[in-house]
Amino acid sequence: MTVDLALTSNIALDDPVDEEISHYLNPKEPKSFFLFAGAGSGKTRSLVKALNFIRSTHGRELALHGHRVGVITYTNAACDEINRRIDFYPLFYVATIHSFAWELIRGFHHDIREWLRENLKAEIQQLQVEEEKGRAGTKASITRQAKIESKGRRLERLDDTKEFSYSPNGENSEPNALNHTEVIAICAAFLSHKPLMSSILVGRFPFLLVDESQDTNRHLIDALFIVEKEQSDHFSLGLIGDLMQRIYQDGKERIEDEIPEDWGKPSKQLNHRCPKRVVQLINKIRETVDTHIQDPRSDAIEGHVKLFVRSSGSANRKDTEDTIRDHMAEYSKDDGWSDRDQCKILTLEHHMSAVRLGFENVFNPLYAIDSWRTGLLDGSLPPLRFFIQSVLPLVEAQRVGDRFTVSKLVRQSSPLLTPNALEAAADPSELLRKAQAGVDALMALWEEGEPSSGDVLLCVAEHMLFEVPESLLSAYTVLKNPAGSSDEDEEADPLSERVSAVLSFLKAPYSEIDVYRRYVNGLASFDTHQGVKGLEFQRVMVILDDAEARGFLFSYGKLIGDKELSATDRKNIREGKDSSADRTRRLLYVTCSRAGSSLALVVYAENPEAVKTQMVQDGWFTAEEVDVVL
Repeated sequence: MTVDLALTSNIALDDPVDEEISHYLNPKEPKSFFLFAGAGSGKTRSLVKALNFIRSTHGRELALHGHRVGVITYTNAACDEINRRIDFYPLFYVATIHSFAWELIRGFHHDIREWLRENLKAEIQQLQVEEEKGRAGTKASITRQAKIESKGRRLERLDDTKEFSYSPNGENSEPNALNHTEVIAICAAFLSHKPLMSSILVGRFPFLLVDESQDTNRHLIDALFIVEKEQSDHFSLGLIGDLMQRIYQDGKERIEDEIPEDWGKPSKQLNHRCPKRVVQLINKIRETVDTHIQDPRSDAIEGHVKLFVRSSGSANRKDTEDTIRDHMAEYSKDDGWSDRDQCKILTLEHHMSAVRLGFENVFNPLYAIDSWRTGLLDGSLPPLRFFIQSVLPLVEAQRVGDRFTVSKLVRQSSPLLTPNALEAAADPSELLRKAQAGVDALMALWEEGEPSSGDVLLCVAEHMLFEVPESLLSAYTVLKNPAGSSDEDEEADPLSERVSAVLSFLKAPYSEIDVYRRYVNGLASFDTHQGVKGLEFQRVMVILDDAEARGFLFSYGKLIGDKELSATDRKNIREGKDSSADRTRRLLYVTCSRAGSSLALVVYAENPEAVKTQMVQDGWFTAEEVDVVL
């Protein structure tokens, strides 16, 4: 067997866990495994080592048989990082779960159509049963009837739909498009019930490694268990994860309990990221859940943690948190805490970050549209993309006097300067002067104060600096001629909800666009508790504020002694089901384990003294580590 000599220096298996995993990755004797990888344990490093081992030891053999190694990760960023570390080597197919599922089922249009037919019938029947039980005329009833009608129309169109489409990162609003949930459900159903699909998976990917397996859709994980059981002689399924880091509701509960006895069960227990004090805290957080305990590195610093408890009635939370950061700078003897941009401040909900950073006027109206939320949170939503990709670069270039970039942007995008326009013009230089006049008019908006995004849109359209994109066209028409629209027109327009949302965000100060851009690109000091899994930061502040979060899935108060468990919580605990305290404990574990140097927890509580008492009694903090201000 040929060995890729170029890689031998990269696959030194000096970690016993990596050595153990390498024995499972043999095409002649594959063995499935579950790798426990706690926070900061270096699971990505082990994953990359495993891939490089396969490449150097079995790569030629796999390639000769047309095989590849499948790697499922949770985010596009994780895909990019793994691909970068393996030099984009074509033996490996690294994808998010949705991309991987679509790769398997795409092309099976007849089977997809029949699955959709039966699924739509079942959904319509269920909605009709609920409608018969419910009250007519209510908002719930109106919503159910709309869904029944929509699903009925889709059912009628099925036979005319020859091919189905899907984009893992798009809205999938086309008539023939599948949505994200359907792609996962169809893939799981095909793997579970169609032997051909199971054979296709194993034939293409005899090794399949699933990162963050505890957050991978439970139905797909169950389907992969079925495939592994039926094809274990030819297939190695490697699940990588940690139950305490499961933060999404569709993940597999208690996945470790269902691992077959004959699987390998390696465990990475050394925490390479956190200081000793943080490791001690996260071990305390999880000690009532399982027996997994992490050890800090021998050369880890001691680190600092502190719990700040403030009244839930605190008026100005931003000022409170700024004061706490100054306190942390003194407590940890680290001036970096005084600079918000050198900290990572974690909130439970995006709107909490939007308020603190100051882009809530852009964020809130657009977030209210359910189908826009994914695009809003990854920066791909078309109405915002126009401002971020077209207008913002032009304004920034003009502000710094970068005439070359300004000229380039205008020439590329302005309807004034298309080749056809320049060729038809009697005096092309006159068009250039008009374009420059447009740039001057745009910049003059700031001379009168902060313009709104709507002001900017009207200006660039009036001076033909950019074409108004379709996503903004309806709102632009209303802005241009407000007297020409009426409530009756909006009521008759099925898109009025979206148009209203766009009109609302266009009232926001234009400066909020750039703040939003920094936030979605991970460049801001704030992020959400869920959004930082897998990342690490030197200084971490975690904000625990049930009142502001406005959610029901998580309750920090119930976890830390501020509130009593509900009857439903107690019932779920007795029956071994997830409670809000369980979900919150896992989320707190994830956020606290991001800290590489020091950690501040900020709690807004109804009963601050009760929180202090419980946290000290439970051994999470010493009395000296708790700062209470009533």
